[in-house]
Amino acid sequence: MSEPRPLSSSPRRSPNGASRLLELVVGPDAAPPVGLLADWYRESGAVIAFDEWCDPAVRYLGAVFGSDTDLATIEEAVVAFAQARAGADHTAAEVAGDLVALVRLAWPSAGNEWGGGIDPLGLLARALGAWAAERVAVASSVDCVDPSTGLVTARFLERRLHELHAQCDALAISPPMTFGSVLVQLGLDAVTASERMAVRVAAGRTLAGRFRAGETVAALSSSRTTTRMVAVMPAYGVDRAMVDVRNDLADLAQGEGVVLAVGRVPFGDDAGSTFTALVHATVG
Repeated sequence: MSEPRPLSSSPRRSPNGASRLLELVVGPDAAPPVGLLADWYRESGAVIAFDEWCDPAVRYLGAVFGSDTDLATIEEAVVAFAQARAGADHTAAEVAGDLVALVRLAWPSAGNEWGGGIDPLGLLARALGAWAAERVAVASSVDCVDPSTGLVTARFLERRLHELHAQCDALAISPPMTFGSVLVQLGLDAVTASERMAVRVAAGRTLAGRFRAGETVAALSSSRTTTRMVAVMPAYGVDRAMVDVRNDLADLAQGEGVVLAVGRVPFGDDAGSTFTALVHATVG
């Protein structure tokens, strides 16, 4: 096998994290059939049989990476792949190893300038987030779901943050460089008591509809004057998501007299510091 090439030349990325990921990519002794999927299988170092490894999600992701397509479609395929792998009891390290191997094969001559604006570690963060979301038990009990917004509670979010930080630790990736969050704050001083619930429900549904790719959207806190919600997601998508959220909620804020503020809250170095930062952060 040739010497691994760095995944990214960006100074914001951890070189140790990239090296650790590439260590996951080893080749098995058995030579699989020829073709992109076979090459991917060999590079990934999968320990299961080729026929079992090459499920529909693998074939779809391989087809997307092998074609000239847009980033949104690639992200969608990555999420579907990670969710399918989680459902089949594959570990986060196995998902990471598969994805790194595919990225290396998809643009073999690209060096550090990946085609189509692809950020390999950003895609990995997306995959790990989707994997974790699928692995976490369905939030169906009262202590996991906020009744006024339909979003998961802060208690559920705290458990999820421990899962995401554990993944970063296992793969030697910096949490602040890998994940981030979009904080939404709704000022309700000018809203009547009968309208507050409607505003919270509408905002919760809007955010749940916006974030459908493995992000965790939670209701942090609510009071008579303020409601705070947060979307935890890969760091590379936070700026774009902030713009989208402002646009999504602009009509609600204008029509109901709600004061809308949207900001970012970076991850800390451990789950406790990240959760504390989210609980105490304010925007506006």
